[in-house]
Amino acid sequence: MKEVNYRDVAPIVLEKLAEGGVFLTVKDRKGRVNTMNIGWGSVAHYWNMPVFVAPVRHNRYTYELLQDADSFTVSVPLDDGIKSALAFVGTHHGNEVDKWAGAHIAPVDAMAVRGAVISQCALHLECKIRLIQPMTPEQMCDEVHKKMYGDEDFHTLYFGEIVACYRTDIND
Repeated sequence: MKEVNYRDVAPIVLEKLAEGGVFLTVKDRKGRVNTMNIGWGSVAHYWNMPVFVAPVRHNRYTYELLQDADSFTVSVPLDDGIKSALAFVGTHHGNEVDKWAGAHIAPVDAMAVRGAVISQCALHLECKIRLIQPMTPEQMCDEVHKKMYGDEDFHTLYFGEIVACYRTDIND
């Protein structure tokens, strides 16, 4: 395992988001753990800290867990061998099926936050939630509202301070 700088991996994370997604995983205070595929997100610098912004729609089980969580993780697959797992967790609800068994993936404990990362991924960001910002139609232009939210199923943005960023395929 090797710690890496979020600035160095930001282009990789953004590329993988655009190519099919990354895993967003959360463990709430009751111990429930879920992962989902997110294709939107950003790596940024806010409040003098590195931040990952994760948008999650309200109809997702992960949204329910995030409402009772203080952190989340982002696990980034660096090879194509896990695309089917991303597709599975992106099309099944964690309150209805066992995503871990169905996607053939395994959670392992995160290092710095309450939660888990996906063992089959090589790049991980562990994030403490610093801001939760719901989207509303009043906050966005009509074009985006009509194109992306015609069904009024808005996202909430979770701003997570990146407190650990590491690769498991590289040794110190």
